[in-house]
Amino acid sequence: MLIFGHNLIPSKAFKNIKNTKELNKEQINCFLYDEALIELCLKQDFDFAIKVRSENEILLANALKANFILCDDEALALKASKMAEFYLFDSKILLIMPTLNELERAYKIGLDGVLLESFIS
Repeated sequence: MLIFGHNLIPSKAFKNIKNTKELNKEQINCFLYDEALIELCLKQDFDFAIKVRSENEILLANALKANFILCDDEALALKASKMAEFYLFDSKILLIMPTLNELERAYKIGLDGVLLESFIS
């Protein structure tokens, strides 16, 4: 299981992006589904994570080669996990969690990992 946000586990920073000027190669660029930002990330070979709000966005995020698909809703994360298993996603499905005290929740629904909410700046 991937765990992002634990102080002893090194990883690139996850950064919320609101416009193209904030994109950076040294971080994981996080944003709601936005085709203009996705296109720029793909052209610049930037790592990016899409915060999804629907099953449609889950499928599109994987097809558009998002490194990570972020879910803050457990029910949507469960659907994403089932899709990823059936279609063999390359994107990793992460559940955004307020603490890392309940990792078994992510394990039980078959997610690739978790992301501590406060780790997204």
